[in-house]
Amino acid sequence: MIKPAILLLATFLLTVVSHAQITSDLPAMKVNGLDGKSFSVKSLKGKTVIVMYQPDCDHCQREAESIQEHMDWFKNYQLYFITTATAVEIKKFAVEYKLNTYRNVHFGTTTLSDILSTYGPIETPSLYIYGADGHLIQKFNGETSIIVVKRHL
Repeated sequence: MIKPAILLLATFLLTVVSHAQITSDLPAMKVNGLDGKSFSVKSLKGKTVIVMYQPDCDHCQREAESIQEHMDWFKNYQLYFITTATAVEIKKFAVEYKLNTYRNVHFGTTTLSDILSTYGPIETPSLYIYGADGHLIQKFNGETSIIVVKRHL
């Protein structure tokens, strides 16, 4: 009687652990780049930072300003600023916060349903740091001090 219970528990734990590993990988969220090309976040290579933001969000604006002021900390990462906003709003944001001049900073748009199915309900900004192997290193939901973010880069 005890053996079936142990087997059932072991199967359950393996399922939970396997699921946790899957959700820690780069998500398969579809993004449309400003160049008109679509891609899946899952296809990104190398160290990656995903910033979910809204251009008119004051917390997002402060976070973008802090990132721009400390871009040297992100030199080994590709940064993807992803939003549901229009291309016009995204371009204005990129220029205003001087992020459009960096080769490792990219902007794109996705749908609210893709965000919700990928990350669930989140605050903006939300920042996700992924290692070169695609595994989630750290996530920050809501405005976070860039000093705290740096500790995980």
